[in-house]
Amino acid sequence: MSPRVSSEQRNRSERGYSFSELLVVMALIGLFVLFGGPSMADAFRAYKVRSVANDLTTNLRAMRYNAVSTRTPRVMTINDQANASPNQYSFTNYKGDPVTVRIEPGVNIETTSPASITFNINGSTGATGSQTIAFSMFISGSRSDRYTITVTPTGTISSAYSTF
Repeated sequence: MSPRVSSEQRNRSERGYSFSELLVVMALIGLFVLFGGPSMADAFRAYKVRSVANDLTTNLRAMRYNAVSTRTPRVMTINDQANASPNQYSFTNYKGDPVTVRIEPGVNIETTSPASITFNINGSTGATGSQTIAFSMFISGSRSDRYTITVTPTGTISSAYSTF
């Protein structure tokens, strides 16, 4: 017959973690932070440039739709690094209110073929060739991300991603 151990004695001896278990868990957390921290920072910077490109693409598509639906031309002015107020673009929204969008810090409008993009009442740009806008951002020591947005003369809007 085995000796009976009271539930109070059993709980007192089994309560909590040992010091060595705590040290192992802390070491694992430290390794995750050590190796995962820089990767998370790079992913956040890559997200910023992708977000800026997606926002501009959405605004261009909405502006084109608005030009066709209201039968009035719509113009977006794009300021790259060389302008007095760099890294921003402005347009008139569907309500007729002027909107100026400043680009996230660190993201640059690298190149832009036109200073402005105009959508006519039929959705075309009226330009003779495709118009491009490029956004870039330094991600890490060996990588920079670039998004290139292209607007064709017919008004088709596409974006492409690349690293350099």
